Amino acid sequence: MNLSTTKKCRSILAFLLVTFGVWIATFQAFAVIDANSSSNTSAPSDGAPWDSVVGVNGASGVYIGGGWVLTASHVGVGSIGVGGGSFAPDGNSLRLTNSDGSGTDLILFHLTSAPPLPSVPLVTATPAAFSQIDMIGFGHIAGSAQTNFGLYSGFYWSYGTTKSWGNNEVNLGGTTTINVGYGNLTAFVSDFTSPGTLGPGSQTSDEAQVSFGDSGGGVFQKNGALWQLVGILDAEANQVNQQAGTAVYGDKTYMADIATYQSQIAAVLAAQPVPNLSISHSGIDALVCWPDNGVSYTLLEAGSASSSSWSAVSSQSSFSTNGLICVSVPDSSSLRFFRLQRP
Repeated sequence: MNLSTTKKCRSILAFLLVTFGVWIATFQAFAVIDANSSSNTSAPSDGAPWDSVVGVNGASGVYIGGGWVLTASHVGVGSIGVGGGSFAPDGNSLRLTNSDGSGTDLILFHLTSAPPLPSVPLVTATPAAFSQIDMIGFGHIAGSAQTNFGLYSGFYWSYGTTKSWGNNEVNLGGTTTINVGYGNLTAFVSDFTSPGTLGPGSQTSDEAQVSFGDSGGGVFQKNGALWQLVGILDAEANQVNQQAGTAVYGDKTYMADIATYQSQIAAVLAAQPVPNLSISHSGIDALVCWPDNGVSYTLLEAGSASSSSWSAVSSQSSFSTNGLICVSVPDSSSLRFFRLQRP
């Protein structure tokens, strides 16, 4: 690899360490540099899960449902802010591991109460080469027009930080292993591509590169009508002698591959108690709801609570609202009971 700088976020102070000829920077600030816009500071029109990316310890995390937040281990456990409220961790956390049992730079932690956000579906396969991804995080946006920096071309960072988004494409390299001091991590990569590049790997509509402190931010991809979490922003690789405070074409973003760790995350979500149901009227129908804890339950019905023959509710068209999953069930003159079935 002909890149000389890999970076992660950790604390408010910035410092440099030299090890084996590679500059490793620990830093603060968290967002993406968009080559084509400096105004991507509200939810993207394509519908990527903007609200699910939350601030953690001055860095970023993703609320995945059921009171659980996923972020980089080097970001750590902390309170999150949602809708003007603060949600504190309850002390329950889990550092994800590799197949050999070693720790990774990914951690799950649980909150004392669940914020009014929907769960985020987790991808089960690594995103394909040249497929588009959306990145969301908190921090620097482009603070200049495209500028030349000696051999390189790119952008100065903005002075301040703010939540922003951008997109890119997964590069051709598949997954790789990186280590920013918190254990090996399986990751996929995107390249910050200059305009005019032709064919696969050409510049996207909002070509983005992470800046200082983007660690813990979300990487999303749309599968049909469904947005899925495919990665967690973890590190960047800069060019040799690249000027500080800049993002230049040729930089790389490293993102934890959710597919590699999906089974561990899903097991944590599935281990939660089955939530209680609530039933209310909605016009002439009944509305059956339960807290969204990130698990895809099937709603069952029967004519008796002690029935041995429960069947799936024929109307399984569900929707999310204020942290709940709800199913509208046509009204009936007969008595019916409902329960949830684990996947």
